[in-house]
Amino acid sequence: MRNISTVIIFLTFILCIFSCSSPESDESQSDEKKGLRQVLRVQSLYNMNPDGDIVPEIQAIVDSMRSEGRNPYYYAAVNVLIDRLFSEGRFAEADSLAVRMQEEANMDSDSLSIAMGKRVRAQMFYKLSQPKRALQELEPAIAYIKNPYRSGSDFGTATSIQEWLWIISRDLGDSLKMNEAGMSYARIVEENEKINGWRDTTGHYPVSALAFKAEDSFSKGDINCARELLDSASKNVLPHLPSRAYEHLYAVRCKVRAADSNWNGAIADADTLLATHKDFPWFFLKDLLLKAEILNMAGRHQESARAYSEYVSFHDSLSKNITDKRLHDLTVLYRSEITREQKRAERFRLFAFAAVILLLIILLLFALINASREKKRNRLLVERLKEFDRATETVLHNEPKESDEELSAMDRLDRYMFVERPYTNPALSRKELADFCHISSDALGQMIKKEKGLSVRNYINSFRLEEARRVLGAGSNEGIAELAVRLGFGTSRTLQRAFKERYDMSPTQYKEVSKEIEESEKQ
Repeated sequence: MRNISTVIIFLTFILCIFSCSSPESDESQSDEKKGLRQVLRVQSLYNMNPDGDIVPEIQAIVDSMRSEGRNPYYYAAVNVLIDRLFSEGRFAEADSLAVRMQEEANMDSDSLSIAMGKRVRAQMFYKLSQPKRALQELEPAIAYIKNPYRSGSDFGTATSIQEWLWIISRDLGDSLKMNEAGMSYARIVEENEKINGWRDTTGHYPVSALAFKAEDSFSKGDINCARELLDSASKNVLPHLPSRAYEHLYAVRCKVRAADSNWNGAIADADTLLATHKDFPWFFLKDLLLKAEILNMAGRHQESARAYSEYVSFHDSLSKNITDKRLHDLTVLYRSEITREQKRAERFRLFAFAAVILLLIILLLFALINASREKKRNRLLVERLKEFDRATETVLHNEPKESDEELSAMDRLDRYMFVERPYTNPALSRKELADFCHISSDALGQMIKKEKGLSVRNYINSFRLEEARRVLGAGSNEGIAELAVRLGFGTSRTLQRAFKERYDMSPTQYKEVSKEIEESEKQ
């Protein structure tokens, strides 16, 4: 994850290796030092100007380095430029430059730079919420590094690729690939120390290696070994360094502590990850979900609900931000195309034609974006409703059984509706519910209006709609019309209208989204 800073650290390490290896000419050493100075200048511009327009200045340095002859420092500088373009939302330009970087590396037969280029593109796809495509880009990259112990750059790139394979596989739920990547990372770190005698004094590499090995042991059920490995990793943590250097330790330890029911420790690790990733939204989002799940397991349901709510809000905001940046990026690039075309054809006619096309494209993009947003929103709502169902079942199963005398009439009625499900009878009447509560029909209506703010009919229909939702989400073959009659709605149109008002989507849409979620979970 530390892709830029890691590049600079290891470029310095490369220089040290060059200076300590076989004698070279003064000119060669001068070129190496110049390349290092240039890439450090690029990195300095990036770090010191988080919001300024520094792309032209970085581009000028990169162009100069390209004209003087491509080398590892040049590719490192390109890496920084790509990261800057991406951070500004110029996704198409960043991807185009990453592709060019790979093409240049192919021309130079530079396998290490090809691997770097693939890793950069994989990171971009991951940050754009496309983990499967990121994995497809990243998996072939490791084959381009023939000897990860040859230099600091080989070592840094090899470990970075394995680190990202671990992260992406974890997010995809592929524990086998995740642990293979983690153990490969640990093996490279251990072998590099034996072969080159180099040990990372910051503790990042040994701590991450031990954390990955602990995850592997935990996955195999050996929790004692996982604890021992995590304890060893903790001893290598340097308190004066930022927690970002040890994020994998906190991620794995959080999981192990949760398995031990050490809720306070697990939540503390989750909070550390949130603080660490506050400027990295694609990781911060996952940390929020992790904390919400741990709070729920700890029985702190109100805190968990707040964390889930923050997760949903942040997820929607991030999705909108990325979508808006994509639209802006595509619009800018398209206008550039129009400008070039205007020089080759009739100026005014082409401009008018292009303006119409652009408008149509923008309208189409807006339509697609709105459709995509609605689909994402529907999916998120369905996922939250399913989580709510599971949480409700857990609460009903675990809550202490109180006698009817200890409950209010409204609570008794709610329990009766939840447990006995009388609403599945299409002929259920106000009188039946009133008789159950041992009160009059008028008193029943007043009680439900006061406690729930609903009429008796709407109160009953709220349970029927929940039942309809569960039936649809379970993949039942029952038709909408049949379901409407069975639950007392009469016609399918009545059910569809009530369902749309409650869940902001049609029964058919809910059923389709539920099926997609089920299929994705199976994959």
